[in-house]
Parts: sequence; structure tokens; C-alpha cells
Amino acid sequence: MANYLPPLFTRLYVSMIAALCASIFVTLYFSEQFLEQSDIVDFYEDTYHAFTEIRSDLNRSGLAPQQYFDDMRLNHYHFNIQWQKQWQGKADCGECEYLNKIAGSLIYRLNDEQLLAAYPLDGSSGAILIGDQAPVNLFFDGLDGRQPLTLIEIWREDPDELTPFILLFVTILAIGATLYFPVRQLQKQIKGLIDTNRKFGDGELNVRATQKFSEPVNSLADSFNRMAESITETVKENQIFAQAVPHEMRTPLSRIQLATGILRKSNQQADQRELLDNIDSYIDDIDELTKQVLTFSKLNAVLSQEESQSKQLIKLDDYLQSRLQVLNQRQQPNQEHSIDVELDIEEQQLECDPAYLRLMFDNLLKNALRYATSRVLVTVTMKANENDRSDELSQLIISVDDDGPGIDSQHFDSIFLPFSRIDRSRSQQTGGLGLGLAIAKAATRRMHGHLEVSRSELGGARFSCRLTPAPND
Repeated sequence: MANYLPPLFTRLYVSMIAALCASIFVTLYFSEQFLEQSDIVDFYEDTYHAFTEIRSDLNRSGLAPQQYFDDMRLNHYHFNIQWQKQWQGKADCGECEYLNKIAGSLIYRLNDEQLLAAYPLDGSSGAILIGDQAPVNLFFDGLDGRQPLTLIEIWREDPDELTPFILLFVTILAIGATLYFPVRQLQKQIKGLIDTNRKFGDGELNVRATQKFSEPVNSLADSFNRMAESITETVKENQIFAQAVPHEMRTPLSRIQLATGILRKSNQQADQRELLDNIDSYIDDIDELTKQVLTFSKLNAVLSQEESQSKQLIKLDDYLQSRLQVLNQRQQPNQEHSIDVELDIEEQQLECDPAYLRLMFDNLLKNALRYATSRVLVTVTMKANENDRSDELSQLIISVDDDGPGIDSQHFDSIFLPFSRIDRSRSQQTGGLGLGLAIAKAATRRMHGHLEVSRSELGGARFSCRLTPAPND
């Protein structure tokens, strides 16, 4: 289920927006209730002032209410004012909604924007009705064709129209700034830790996380640094041990070779000479093993600045063909039957350390030649990133296929472990030492690539090295 969830900070931002919107809606709801009561009181005070003026004029003129309203112009009032000869409350109001009664005046709602006040006139059964004029659109009044109103004019005529929008803007600005900047800072700090962790995983064991973060990220950085120190110390100890053992073994191996040489000169018996040949073969195997152990140890050593500066721009088609010629000369005499090696190489360039590329390719090709029945296929292709079409995110894939017995999927991960034995009997027949694929994977990691194994269309195994290519001129 976790795979379907968005990243942590995306969830945080969405939660912030949801909480912000919820707080705004709650604030607007209560403010609307307050403003509604305030509007009713303000409406009553304004209409009551108009009613007292009309009542005074009516008393001074001595006219009947209907005659008074027919003759007088009431345009100086910002209301719709009319005389209702018979007023029976809501029965005469129609679709209006009764809201309140203030000092004998009945207040009704005509719609969302208009209110109506009914003032009974003393000595009659009628009432003076004072209501809001039809509402004006915030930006354009379609009834009288006036030009769009500016915000200043809207604020001057009816500030309540803009109050919710101002409140919304201020709330978003205040809460958004309060929450966004700390979360953004936390995201940057965690991203810095992720970058440090990635560099450490790529072999830069000397890299450490800065401890200028705020809590609790600072504690996390300190924990990472202590873990990195422990791992670095262990790796260095293992490297010293792995490099010292092959060096110390060379002296006794040289003495054994000297002894077998002396015995060979003084002994002419066939069975004893065959035994001495076997001893020489074992010595060669041990010498080759010590070289591979030393190589594997160096590949897993701490990445130095000198190594990062030893990169070269390599044309893969020429380089791989030259390596194939060298390996064919070494391998074919030892094969019972010849292996046909096919090349399908696009013209591509790769910026890397040539030593790492040689170790990766040589060990993969040796492995394919060792287990292939009759055919090995080497391909170099480009694959665009599925999530982005930019060239920078494309992958260069170097694949080595064989038509041998292949590898079961359950062994796809363990095959790269040092001295891994999938089939002991087969390993004895082929004479593998168990470090070739481990060295190839370590060399690929040094080139910031990824080595994987799968089933080949030829029937055997396919080893694919995914790297980042150099830009073509």
C-alpha cells in the first residue's frame, strides 16, 4: 500500500493545504454568521432613518400615504421604497424569509443579497416597505450597463463585498508562510542527507553529513556520521587484511615453485613428474586467485580523488573489439571447440576509468566463453529513460549473452557474491575461481552503473551493464 502513497513532503504540503482550506471555511462560516447579524442591524438602522424622514414628511404634508408616495421622488434614498396598503406579513411578502423583529419593524430576506424592512404606519393597516436595491455585480452591472467597477470603487460603495476575499488572502498568506518555510527547510536538510548517503553508497566513504541542521535532523546526521565512521574503519581493516594475505602468500608460493623446479631436474619418473606438474598448476591457480582477491579488494576500497580524475573518453566500438581480440587469443586454445563471438555495437562514447571498463567487460566475456555452447553475443545499445526524454537521462547498456545452460532466477542475486557456487560440479569442470562476476559488479559500481542478470534469447544467461553515456559532440 505504501507504494501507492505520494512522497512524504507531498503529503505534508497536501495536508497543509487541506488544513488551510478547512480553517478558512470555518472562519468564513462564523464570520458570515457574524456579518449577517451585523448586516441586519445596519440595514435596520439605515432603513429606520429613512422611515423617520418619510413619516415626518408625511405628517407635515397631510397627504394620504398612497398620494404621498405617488407624488414624491424618493431617489435620494439608496433603497426601494413603496407603500403597501394592506400588509399581513409573510402572506404579502411571497417568497421572502422572515429573519427578525427589531423595535416593531419586521426584517425579511428577499434573496442572498437583498433585505426588506416593513414599518407599520400608525393609524392605518398598511406598512412602508423599504428594501435593498438589486445587487450590483462586483465587476459589471448588467442591469444598467455601467462600466466595470474597480476594486477601489467596490470598497468605497460596499466594503463587505471584499471582506471575505481579503480575509481569505490574509489567512492563506499568514498560515502558508508559517507552515511552508519550516517544511521547505526540513525538506532541503533531508535531501542533503540523502545526497550524502548516496555518495557514501557509491564508494565515497570519506564523505560525512554536515551537523548544522536543526533538530531532529541534526541527530539523524550525527547518527549517520557515527555509522559511516564504523563502516569506514571496518572496510579499511578488511582491505588491509585482503591486500596483506596475497602479498604474504607470494613468498611461500615462490619457495614451492623453487622446490618443484629442483625436484623436476633430479627426478625423471613419469608419475612423479606428473605430480610436479599438478603442483605447478595448483600454484598458478593460487597465484591467479591472489591476484583476483587483490583486485576485488582494491575495487571495494575507499574512493580517492585521484581515481575520480582518471576518467577518459572511450569509443566503445573500437575498445570492445580490441578487448575481444585479446581475450579470444587467450581463451580459444583452452576451448575444446571454438565459440563464435558476434558483435552488435552502436557507435557510442563512454567517459570512465578504462581499468574499470576492462575489468567489467573482460570478466563478463570470460564467463560467457566459459559456459557458452557455441555462441556469444555482445551488444551495445542506448535506451531512453521512460520518465524523461532528455539525453542526459538515457542509459548505455552493454550486454553479453551466451547460449549455455543459463542461470535460475532464484540465483540472480547470489551469483554476484564472492566465491558463489551455484553448481559445484559445473564450477569444477569449468575451473572458475568464483570472483569474476563479483569483480565485474564492483567495477560497474565504480563507474556508477548497475549490473544485472537475466535469461537470454540465446537460451543462456544475459549480463547487462547499465551506464550513463558521454555526450556526443
